[in-house]
Amino acid sequence: MDDIRLGAILLEGGIVDEAGLERCLAIQSITGNTRPIGQVLVEQGLLDEPTLKRLLELQRGRTEAVLARVPTTDLGSAALLAAARGNNASEIVISEGRPARIRVGPTWIQLTEMVLSGPDVWDVVRETMGMKVLEELADRQFVVQPWQLDGVGGGLATAFRQFEGVAVRMTFAPVPYPDPETAGVPKEVIEAVQVGKGLVLVVGERAMGRAEAMAVLLNAAAAEASHYVVLVDDEPIALPREGALVVRRRFGIAPGERAESLRTVVREDPDVLVIADVGDAETFEIALRAAEGGRLVIAYLDAPSSTAAVTRILNFYSMHDLARVRSSLAAVLRTVLVRHVLPDAEHTGTVVATELLVVDDAVRDVIRRGELSDLTLLLRAEGNRAGHSLDRCLLDLLTRGRVRMDDVFARAEEKAWLLERTRSLQVVGN
Repeated sequence: MDDIRLGAILLEGGIVDEAGLERCLAIQSITGNTRPIGQVLVEQGLLDEPTLKRLLELQRGRTEAVLARVPTTDLGSAALLAAARGNNASEIVISEGRPARIRVGPTWIQLTEMVLSGPDVWDVVRETMGMKVLEELADRQFVVQPWQLDGVGGGLATAFRQFEGVAVRMTFAPVPYPDPETAGVPKEVIEAVQVGKGLVLVVGERAMGRAEAMAVLLNAAAAEASHYVVLVDDEPIALPREGALVVRRRFGIAPGERAESLRTVVREDPDVLVIADVGDAETFEIALRAAEGGRLVIAYLDAPSSTAAVTRILNFYSMHDLARVRSSLAAVLRTVLVRHVLPDAEHTGTVVATELLVVDDAVRDVIRRGELSDLTLLLRAEGNRAGHSLDRCLLDLLTRGRVRMDDVFARAEEKAWLLERTRSLQVVGN
């Protein structure tokens, strides 16, 4: 099997010798391993940029080839899920008549060479979701339930009928207690949770990394032993065993079911509510009123930025109700954390880029007035106290050599600003 390490590819092709590679690895180590080895090689004159780019393309090709190597003689659930987990996948889709595919960060990658037959998919469904699922699928279009497999882990499985037969989408639950820094959760958000009141919003695109971020904040909220915490979600996030009393309530699929679940939970009078999704008007209104009642509410909403999140919330309401909602939101909102998951510089893992809006008096005033474009100006201001913009985080990741320019450019809001500040950087992907 081909080695996918960049150093091994360089030695294999005779592009550098061992002494030169070891010298560059030593330089990389001295500088705190903040720069990719390819960047160090270019700086030392052992490679030029075009050659490095071609080598990285070769490395990516080999990486995808490794990801695809699941034995065709073993397409059972254990082999497929173990391969997906081993490649840091967040989810896997196994569909009749198609190869199995996994999502690593934002990228979908083929996991098997051959397509899976109907019996292959049925076996996976039976092994992970139980025999009764087949009967339920005969009456319904889909079935959603947690899954658990010894030696692999667990997550949420959705088996469904589609045009070509049957398919199952399986997500992986995060490690029980992710590290906040690794999960892209700044200390300001943890501090807002520790206050114990108000609304903390977690925002992202297509719910990517949602379970990981919510697990971090759930753990922080559970640190106060006297609290009663309710997690309203279907994701099998591990509940903390120490500190607060933490329970889980099932979240419905349809908006009406979600709202009814949340109303039932609020009647229990918890100190903390952790809600998987407030993406419809009825659900968000219940969460807002719960926060107004003196509770801590940690909620997730799909949106690409802080400004877009607040705009989406206000769009839930009619014009005559906006003044009340803006006033209520300004009073209870504490922070908005935006998380974007990007491929790392080698495209073998992921990096979290964040935007953070800390709600101070200036932000409250903007929300009350409804001049939401001013939120963007506050975040972009030099030395501001209202958090940081996504573009500043992307620039920091580029400077540290953790991501590629082509991946960052697509996410940047002020592309000209980013290009101006990266002009002198030696960044992979330039």
